Amino acid sequence: MKVLLADPNPASRDALRRTFSALGCTVRGFAGLSEAEAALLEFDADVVVAALDAGDDSLSLLAAARAAAYRSVYALVDGSDLDRAVEAIDRGAHDFLWRPVSEARAAQLLQSAVARREREETAEQTRLRLARAEVGDELPGRSPRWLAALAEIDRAAAGSGSILLTGESGTEKDAAALALHRLSPRGGAHFGYISEGESLDLATRQADDGTLFLPNVEATSASFQELLLAHIRGPRNTRFILGIDEDPREATAGGRLLRSLVEALSEGGVHLPPLRERGGDVALLARRFLYDLDPARAFDPYAIDALEAHDWPGNTHELKEVVRRASLLSEGTIGPTVVRSVIGRPLPKARMRRRKPPVVRIAVGDSLADVERRMISKTLQFARGNKRKTAELLKLSLKTIYNKIKEYGLEH
Repeated sequence: MKVLLADPNPASRDALRRTFSALGCTVRGFAGLSEAEAALLEFDADVVVAALDAGDDSLSLLAAARAAAYRSVYALVDGSDLDRAVEAIDRGAHDFLWRPVSEARAAQLLQSAVARREREETAEQTRLRLARAEVGDELPGRSPRWLAALAEIDRAAAGSGSILLTGESGTEKDAAALALHRLSPRGGAHFGYISEGESLDLATRQADDGTLFLPNVEATSASFQELLLAHIRGPRNTRFILGIDEDPREATAGGRLLRSLVEALSEGGVHLPPLRERGGDVALLARRFLYDLDPARAFDPYAIDALEAHDWPGNTHELKEVVRRASLLSEGTIGPTVVRSVIGRPLPKARMRRRKPPVVRIAVGDSLADVERRMISKTLQFARGNKRKTAELLKLSLKTIYNKIKEYGLEH
């Protein structure tokens, strides 16, 4: 294992180096905290031991060390400074060591570090399996173009840089952005939407090491895009996903998108193909959307032919609306006449625009239960009744959402 030591006391630091080296570890020691923090990325230590002699600066190093997954972080304190040891654990240290450190105690901590890493890796693998199953459910499709896009999402999610998500309007960029977050190492952290006019400083503080999604970046002002660029390049660990409905090259040439912003996102890009290029996915999706509306209903084979003959300029969103309208205009099996009658009608304007998250207004005197009920109800409406997405947006478990819906009598 790799062990990084930050201890200004040379005798103590040398003793620690000998102790951990005797246990088979690769050890690097630093007297200064700034040098130790700078070495965190390059050395990629499994264990960090930081002396608390430098006060709050030492706690800052412990916090930086905890930012990496699977890393064990220990505070080093004098025997008389129990309060500092407790404070270090409150600030994120896994445990602490008294000076001088015995070999038995060091071996015990190494065993704890190995066990912790195994537990966290197992938990992360389980989370990713569940996330992939959810992504497959939220972004269904079997065509080669769509499977390639899903593989692109999986690849991009594993990185750490911010991402430009491209695709025509209606190609499920909202769901793809959420999938990119869920499949990433930060999938357990915050996911949220941002829009022009919001404080990016506040949004990134709230998101911390989570993900923020901005649809239709090409519709924002140049000044807001400059702010975005500064935050993408800034010191915070927040990941940005920026959606765009047109070719980034055309948006850049037309002055709607800053070239410097595109260049800052050049390492991570995901493209969602239009529905007309997804082969047999039209039939699969149409049947899926109809099943969600009424599991007992079905399409006549000629109705499926009519659906597949259309070029779907509104993409998945248009198909979903056509299925909804056709189901309302017929009983039993849906035939081709009904399908042809609703294809080509313009979508309602409200559905053509990306919906803004609803606002929940709170007044002094409102009960907490009423505020919670309204918050869950509004979020359910925004998520179109999708309970899993509602749980993700509210940072609650799916079980809690189901229980609250039952408790408050919310029907979605």
